[in-house]
Amino acid sequence: MSRSETKGKGKATSTKILIGGFVMLTIAMGIGRFSYTSILPFMQSQINLSITEAGYLAAINNLGYLVAAFCASLMTSGARKSTHLQVHLVLCILTTGLMGATSSFFLWVILRFIAGLSSGFIFVLASSLVLDALLADKREKRIGVFYGGVGFGIALSGLLIPLFSLHSWRGAWIGLLVVSIILAAIIWRFIQEPKKQHSSLNASDKKFFVKETNLFPYLLIVYGLEGLGYIVSATFLVSYVKQVPNMEFFSDYSWIIVGVAAVPSTIFWSWCMGKMGYVKPLIFALILQAIGVILPVLIPNIFGVTLGSILFGGTFMGISMLAITAARALKPTNGNQAIALMTGFFGTGQILGPIGAGFVMDTTKSYSVSLALATLVLVIAVIVMIMGSVMSNCKNLMNV
Repeated sequence: MSRSETKGKGKATSTKILIGGFVMLTIAMGIGRFSYTSILPFMQSQINLSITEAGYLAAINNLGYLVAAFCASLMTSGARKSTHLQVHLVLCILTTGLMGATSSFFLWVILRFIAGLSSGFIFVLASSLVLDALLADKREKRIGVFYGGVGFGIALSGLLIPLFSLHSWRGAWIGLLVVSIILAAIIWRFIQEPKKQHSSLNASDKKFFVKETNLFPYLLIVYGLEGLGYIVSATFLVSYVKQVPNMEFFSDYSWIIVGVAAVPSTIFWSWCMGKMGYVKPLIFALILQAIGVILPVLIPNIFGVTLGSILFGGTFMGISMLAITAARALKPTNGNQAIALMTGFFGTGQILGPIGAGFVMDTTKSYSVSLALATLVLVIAVIVMIMGSVMSNCKNLMNV
C-alpha cells in the first residue's frame, strides 16, 4: 500500500471516530444530561417537583459524572476504550428513557446517578479517543467539530421535547429514548480505537510541557469554578424564563437557542485556539459567559434572554474544549488522566451548584439571586485564569 493510500485510510478512520464521538456526545451530554433542563418545567408543573428536589436530581447526576471522571483516571492506557464506550452508551440511553417509566423520586435519584456516571465515562473516554485519532493524523484542528455534538444534542432535544411532552412529561423521556437508540445504531460501528501510532510533541505541546507544573493547578481551579458557575444557568434557565412576566411562551426557545449557538461555537473557539493559543480565548470566553448568565436577569425580555442564551450557548462548550485540550497538551504523556482530573474538578463544581442554587431559590423565592451568584463565580474564574497566566509567565504560551 502506498504512503498516500495509507494516509487516506488513516483519515477515513479518524473521520469515522470523529463522527462517532460527535454522536456519542449528542446522546450522552446533549440528551442524557442536558435534556433535563427542558423537561424540568413540565415535571414541576405536572407532578409538583420542588426546586430543592430538582436541584438534588441535578446534583446527583453531576455526582455520577464526578465519580466517572475519577474512575476513568484509573483506567490504564491499554484498556479498550471502545468497549467501555459502548457499554456506557447503552446505560446512558436506558437510564434516560426509564425516567419516564416511574414517578418514584428515589428511583429518579438512582437513574440520574447512573446517567451521570455513564455520561462522564463517555465524555472522558470519547474525548481521549477522538483527540488521539485526530492528533495521530495531524487533524487536531477538527476537535471543535467533536465538541459541537453537545450543542447539537441540546438543540435537538429542545426542539423535540415540546412535541414529545404534549400529553405528559413521561413522553419527553421516552421519546428521547427512541431518538437515542436510532442515533446509537447509526454510529455503533464507528466506535473503534485508532491504530497505535507514535506521535512526537509539536512546538505547542513542548511549550505546554515546560509550563506544566505552573499553569495546570490554575487550570484545574478555573475549570472547577466554571462547573460551579455555568451549571446554575444550565439547570434553571428554562424554569427562570418561564416565570418571567410575559415570557413563558419563550422558555423552550431559550434552551433551543443555547443549543444552536453551541454547535458552531466549538469550531469558532478552535479557530481562536489555533490563532492565539489556549489562555486568551479561555479568558475571553469566560467573560462572555458571565455576561450571558446575568443578562436575562438584567434585561428580562426577549432581547435579554435571546442574547444571554446566545452568549451562554456560544461559550460553555468552547470553554470545555479549550480547557480539556489545554490539559492534554500540558500532560502530553498522560492525556487520559489529565482529562479525567479536569472533569473531576468540573464535576465537583457541578454538584455544589444546583444544591446551593436550590437552597437560595427556596429561601429568596427568586432565580435571579442564584444567577447573580453564578455570575460572580465566573468572574472569579476569570481573575484566577489571569493570575495563572501572569504567575506562570505564559507570554510564549498565550501566543502559541
